Amino acid sequence: MRSFSRSTAAATGLLVFAAGLVSLPVSPTFAASTDNATDHAADAPATQLVPGTPHGEHMYESAPGVPMDTPPTGSALQAEAGVLASAPMKIKLVTAKLADNKNAVSMTAADQAIVATSNYWKAMSNGRISMTVTSRLAGHQSAATSSMSYYDLINKITSELKWTYSTNTALVVFIPTSTLSYGALGAGFSSNGNSGRVLMPQINTTFTKSVLTHEFGHVLGAMHADALQCGSGVNDVGTTSTGQFKDSSCYIREYGDTTDLMGASRYSMPVVSSPFWDSRGLGRGDEVRDLGIATGIKSYTLRPWGGTLANRALKFTDPISRETYYLELRQPVGYDSYLSSDYAGNRGVKIVQRGGATPVSSLTLMPSTIPFSGYYSANHAWQAGRTFTTHAGTTVTINAVTADYATVTINADPALRAKIQFSAGDFNGDGRADVLSRESDGSLMLLAGQAGNKLGAPVRFAGGWNIFNTVVGDVDFTGDGIPDIFGRTSAGEFWLYPGNGKGGFLPRIRIGGGWQIFQRIVAPGDLTGDGKADLAGIKFDGTLWVYPGNGKDGLLLPSNAGSGWAAFSAVAPASGFSAPARGGLFARSQTGSLYFYPGNGAGGFLAPTNLGSGWGSFKDLIGGQDFTGDGQKDLLATTATGPAALYPGNETGRFATRVTVPGTDWDEFRQVWEAGDATGDGRADIFALTPQGTLWLHPGNGSGGFQAARQLNSGWQTYDQIFSAGNFDGTGGLDLIARDAAGVLWVYPTDGRGTMLPRKLLGRSLTGFSRFLSPGDFTGDGKSDLLAQSEDGQLWLYPGNGVGGLQTRKPLGYGWNVFNQIVSADDFTGDGRNDLMASTTDGKLWLYPGNGGGGFLARKQLGSAWNIYKSIANVGRFAGTASPGLIATAPDGKLWLYAGNRQGGFQASVLNPR
Repeated sequence: MRSFSRSTAAATGLLVFAAGLVSLPVSPTFAASTDNATDHAADAPATQLVPGTPHGEHMYESAPGVPMDTPPTGSALQAEAGVLASAPMKIKLVTAKLADNKNAVSMTAADQAIVATSNYWKAMSNGRISMTVTSRLAGHQSAATSSMSYYDLINKITSELKWTYSTNTALVVFIPTSTLSYGALGAGFSSNGNSGRVLMPQINTTFTKSVLTHEFGHVLGAMHADALQCGSGVNDVGTTSTGQFKDSSCYIREYGDTTDLMGASRYSMPVVSSPFWDSRGLGRGDEVRDLGIATGIKSYTLRPWGGTLANRALKFTDPISRETYYLELRQPVGYDSYLSSDYAGNRGVKIVQRGGATPVSSLTLMPSTIPFSGYYSANHAWQAGRTFTTHAGTTVTINAVTADYATVTINADPALRAKIQFSAGDFNGDGRADVLSRESDGSLMLLAGQAGNKLGAPVRFAGGWNIFNTVVGDVDFTGDGIPDIFGRTSAGEFWLYPGNGKGGFLPRIRIGGGWQIFQRIVAPGDLTGDGKADLAGIKFDGTLWVYPGNGKDGLLLPSNAGSGWAAFSAVAPASGFSAPARGGLFARSQTGSLYFYPGNGAGGFLAPTNLGSGWGSFKDLIGGQDFTGDGQKDLLATTATGPAALYPGNETGRFATRVTVPGTDWDEFRQVWEAGDATGDGRADIFALTPQGTLWLHPGNGSGGFQAARQLNSGWQTYDQIFSAGNFDGTGGLDLIARDAAGVLWVYPTDGRGTMLPRKLLGRSLTGFSRFLSPGDFTGDGKSDLLAQSEDGQLWLYPGNGVGGLQTRKPLGYGWNVFNQIVSADDFTGDGRNDLMASTTDGKLWLYPGNGGGGFLARKQLGSAWNIYKSIANVGRFAGTASPGLIATAPDGKLWLYAGNRQGGFQASVLNPR
């Protein structure tokens, strides 16, 4: 929780006056705070006071000639030179009678309350702060009345007494009412942390001493001890740039820290929390050990906060949020002795922050922040076995709690809990590149590479890897042909885990220490050109150092390979991306552009290649491996939640514009064409027809590959035209349409799960057409349509009626006989309308965008040299990505996949490997 953000809102009970007052402030123009939570919420939406909570009120105001635009930053302990100094407070003690209430207030009891207050602050300040009554006035008859607000009442009496502010002085007035206005148990008015006024009601044995002591805390510059309360129960919460809690169920409960003197009033006087202690300069100055910005994983011992030992509390700054937290052990010691009979849940480790409703408040973060009922919390402290996590991810584990000490471990290395995904090549020995994932709980998961550009479901094979904040793969470091893994601890210990080729490890080897100097460590392959795998480390100053591997189990002396690498938000292996044996690196800029740095074979890099923008959404970049099995090195980009995108390489330092679809001998089929999602699993499929008339369904696996092929039926050799027609009859799933030699069109429905149903007659005497196809819904009415090309080159539209029949045809134009292929293109332009593609015999490919109403927009040439293919067909989202694509059958039997860019063109291929 960010203190500066919380302080942007006005705080309940904290009323800051402007400068320029000559003697005493005039009555304010605003209403005084009340016990109404709605009023308080209006002051600060994130702050609430629970109605009826026993408390006092407080206002900061200006002493004569002293500007008070902000709350005080000093305290009564601070001399002008900024060093701790003795600061006894001189008290003018007055018991007053009101015009409508002339009951007496015991001066003796009032004196005793001052003594209790002085004793408390002496204990808190190592004897430097004390309160001594130097002037007494008993029974002062005031013209003020009990119906006046406490602010007007204290102003009236102060004016009658002609009292003015001066350094290290205070006016304390007791009046005979049972409470002050609005039910307050006391009211404090202070200036610059060194002078103040306190108004108290009639003496009572329950609250007088603690409330008066609390009000002098205000005089010394402190505000209230608050508590974080969240309907969700979260232990800590961040804030937005406007100061609002990111968790809307959270708010600050004013006075909610009931184990602090500055919290809700109670009979006892608890020790003031360490944030107040630290900010107000209390004690000797050595009671709170400041760890600075927390790093690594370290353990510490706490001693009871109510005691007198040095370094008994801890203070640390979160390395991510830069917010400061305090740890105290609360046990029945000193002024905390009341804890022996208090709620057991208030004995243990207390976690507090400076700030809350105001910058000079404090905020306790409890094991459960679900709003507690009543006035006093029963569970302030954290017990042994519990772990507190800051909203930025740093953890504080309570290892042990006793009456004399507590031990805690602060884990301030977020990378130890981050999900890290990388590749170690063929880790399980099955011949395919795998992905490994170190999970936040320390598990090491294997995502085995599978045929068809896929990764298997993650399988846990090791634990305890959360001792490392960096895990590096993509390297056979030992030279045995089996990939290995490196891990670095927060302390900088670097370890080699040789792979055993079966999804496990041989005994680990310590490489050395001191590796914490590197912000990143990557495995770039062979950068030095000696045939051995190397390592690269990027220091925090941006310099990159290459450590040549010795081909066995060690590293040679490093060399500087350049600077400026700190500007990149991610750096990943890119070995083999431009040449099989050449090392290299991928580097992503802060703006999301991706660069490829090929190695020069001498421990450095050649000029980088810009591979494009839009890479900022990815978390881990995994390169150096052939995930598609085509012999080219690829790049796998993963997100924080797990989904990945596979960018196949083409060994030229660029990404491939086309990729081969797994399988061979596709030229042996008479026809290969799209099947849509024939199986109903959400993945695009492909039909293939043999010359003998056997129809095969090749179900797609969602990543440009196939599941096991299924033979549907035979006898299709009697048809001269066969094509997919979407859900033409409006029931089941994808339908096929076929024309026989007599010119009869038949519809073959499917059940949506890859099973053919009995055929239905669609039309007769259709022998005058040389080509049929279905563009899907071409008219925009939600029904699949047909297109037919007559022998004279005219194209006709036959709108479907949605139940397996055709409506009156419509001519679409002449000249279509110049094309040797016309295919459906799905919504290739991304405008929500279905399109066509057509290729000429000279290899030109044309896009005919549909207009959504049964016609075309202006055509666009997509490229040339398409005559190298035997056939082309739309294949929808066969790659598993958002873009539709084409498949093309080559004469050598290869099937190629081209990815559309949803803008009427083609892009580098992208596959979904999961």
